[in-house]
Amino acid sequence: MSVEKFIKAIRNRPLMYVEELEINYIYYLVIGFLGSNLMKGDIYKIDRIFHRHFVGWVIKWVQENVDSNYVKKSFYWHHIFIEITDSEEDAVKLFFELSEKFFEEYQFQIDLEENAYDEDNFSFKTAALT
Repeated sequence: MSVEKFIKAIRNRPLMYVEELEINYIYYLVIGFLGSNLMKGDIYKIDRIFHRHFVGWVIKWVQENVDSNYVKKSFYWHHIFIEITDSEEDAVKLFFELSEKFFEEYQFQIDLEENAYDEDNFSFKTAALT
C-alpha cells in the first residue's frame, strides 16, 4: 500500500488508526508506515516523493495562502500545521486537505510528464484549496 492510500484510509476511519485525533499521532503513524515500507523494500515512488517534498510543498502553500512572510521553523510538517492552525482538530483537517491536494498535484505532474520523473529535481506548483 502506498502512503497516499494509507493517508486516505486514516482519513476515512481515523480512530481505527489513532486513539485521539492529534496531528502528532498522525505524523508518527505516517512516518512509521513509510519506514516500514522502506525496510521491507516495498516503497512506492509516491512514498519517496511524499517523504522528500511534502514539507517544502506545505511551506510554499502556507506562504501563498496563509502568511507570505512565513519562515520555516521546523523540518517537520506536523509542527507547521500546529503553528498555523488554532486547534488540533483544525491541524488534522488541514493535513488531510493538503495531503489530498499534494497527491492530486503529483498525479497531474506525472500525467504531464508522461511518467518521466527525476527524483532529485521534482517540484510542484502549489495551489490554493478551492
